Parts: sequence; structure tokens; C-alpha cells
Amino acid sequence: MPRDTLAIGPKRWILIVCAWTIVGLLFTVQEIVLARVDGGHVNWLAFGAIEIIYWNVWAAYTPLVIGLAKRFPLAGPRLVPHIAIHSVAALVMAPLASVTEYLLSSGFLRLLSRFTDSVSPRDLPTFTDSLLSMGVTGLLTYWFVVGLYQAFHFYQAAMERQTRAAQLQTQLSQAELENLKSQLHPHFLFNSLHTIGILMQEDVEAASHLLVSLGDLLRMALERRDNEITLRSELEFVDKYLEIEQTRFHDRLKVFTDVPPDLLGIYVPSLALQPLVENAIKHGISVDSTAGRLEIAAQRHNGTVRLRVRDDGPGPAPGSRPRFGVGLTNVQSRLKQLYGDEASLELTSAGGRGCEAVITIPLRSSHEDASPHRR
Repeated sequence: MPRDTLAIGPKRWILIVCAWTIVGLLFTVQEIVLARVDGGHVNWLAFGAIEIIYWNVWAAYTPLVIGLAKRFPLAGPRLVPHIAIHSVAALVMAPLASVTEYLLSSGFLRLLSRFTDSVSPRDLPTFTDSLLSMGVTGLLTYWFVVGLYQAFHFYQAAMERQTRAAQLQTQLSQAELENLKSQLHPHFLFNSLHTIGILMQEDVEAASHLLVSLGDLLRMALERRDNEITLRSELEFVDKYLEIEQTRFHDRLKVFTDVPPDLLGIYVPSLALQPLVENAIKHGISVDSTAGRLEIAAQRHNGTVRLRVRDDGPGPAPGSRPRFGVGLTNVQSRLKQLYGDEASLELTSAGGRGCEAVITIPLRSSHEDASPHRR
């Protein structure tokens, strides 16, 4: 159930009185304008007093009407009985408000007549006329208040559902990030510790350097809590990863980076590039001893940014469609959670040899540019 934010406190009492007073003034102005158009005359002071008193009587009744609307909402399986209850309440409250208004207006006009000759109790309609005209207006007013409350109630419920959905989406995206990190750590530990074990027998200094790089990499991964970080931070993480991989491949692995300086501050999904780089090394460079070129690039394109990772390995077999592994599927899922249909991940053959992975996301330079569904 939505949290009720329509409780009547002192501030809302003031707002209710001000709102109905404005309604009374608008009806007064309307009557004066219509009378002048018809060439007639209206005692604006008397008519204004009657209208303002009448609508402030409804200001006093408004909390009661809202209370009935809360207790008997126009929704759910008991809609028909609730309509009947409101109909009875309107038939009771409308004439009661009219009688209250007549008595207050009569007393107020008598009081005014003592101080000014322009106002007389005779300006007040007869009791019967007042009961009939104001009674019909009262029926409409009652249903207007009920309908207005119900509209606010539906709007409030819709906003809370949207908020809950956004929170769940953020939690899901965070869970995807944690899942990716949990896959990342064992993979690094297995390969890197194996390499370190070999280097300890051949080059202790290189093994020590690799151990420090591995520690830095794991620390960076563990410290990440945001779903989006700057491209500069993502590239720093990828550089640490490549330090370890270059220890394994020595001079064969050559990395070429093409990222314009003005794009380093844009926001990208955390741990988005690393799985693409890992995929290129695992399925491209590792399986072909003649391969070793890895390209990482970023470029603007029609309000979006494209992050590209390309290798010169054997690439997909001719006529076959590249398949996403667990890592790339995870990245694709996180892109969907963060950006919806505004983002994509494509894996294609790189012109006869090698494979190219491209992430396309909206171009944003700060968290303030994020739309609600990205938070």
C-alpha cells in the first residue's frame, strides 16, 4: 500500500482554506463580469462575502470528505458499495453545507449592514433558493473532492511503484556487477598465480612485480562499488590487467590505445572493457601464436560513445555467428539494466581476421546527466 501523504496537518489546513478562498473569488469575478456583460448590477461585496463563506464551509468539510475517501476508496472489489456510501454522504453533506452557509452569510451580511449602506441582508437569496442552488453545487463539490483525492492517491501509488522498480533495477545491476567481480577474481588468481609460480624459478624480480600488479588489480576490483565510473578509471583497471597478461605473453602482446583525451571523463559501466579485453586475449591471441595485436579505442558517434576492442586472432569461423560467453553475456545484461535500449554490445568479425567487440552507450560526462532509470 502506498504511504499516505495526504494527512491533514496545519500547513495543509492553510492550503485548503486558501484554495477554497481562491475558488470563491473566481466565482465572484465571474458573476461580476457576467452581470456587466448583461448590463445588470451585482453588489460585489455582498456576493463576494456569500461565495467566500460558502466555499470556506466546504474547506471545513474537506477533511471529512478526504477521510471518507480514504475509508471507502473508489477502487477494488467493493467499488459499487463505496459509490453508494459516497452518494449518501454527498446527499447529506451538500444540503447541510448549504444551510450552514445560509446562516453564516445571513449573520455576516447583517453585521456588514451596520457599517455600510451598500450591503443589506436582502442581498441574500431566500432560504429555499439557497438550499436548491447551493445544494446542487455541493453535490458536485463533494464528488470533486473525492475524485481529486483518488487521483492523488493513484498518482502517489504509481510514483511509489516507479521508485520501487528503480530501486530493484539498481539492486539488480549491482548484483550483476558483484557477479562479474566474483567470476573475475578466481580467473585472475588461477592464471596469475600459475605464472608467478613459474617466474619464481626463472625471474624472482618479475615474479615480485607481477605479484604487486595482481594485488593492485584485486584491490581496485574489490573497492569498486559504483555501477558507472569514468573511462579513465576503467582504462587504469584494464592497464593493470594487461600488465599481468603481458608478463605471460612477453613481447608478443602489443596494445594500441586510441582514446581522445576529452573522452576520459565520460562515464562508462564499471568492468565493461576488461571482459572484452579478456575475451580477445583468450579466444584470439592465446589460440594463435602469430597473433598479438590488441586495439582499444573510444569515439563519439551521434550522441553516443563507442568502446571498441579488437584483436588479430583467427576470429570467428566464416559464416558463423560469434557466441557470447558468460563474461560478455553478463556485460550485455548490465548494459540493458543501466541504459535500456540506448546501449548495445556487438561482436563481429574484424575484416577477415580477428574479432571486434563494440559497446555503444549514451554519451554522458557526469552522474547528473543520468536519467531516473540509470540511478
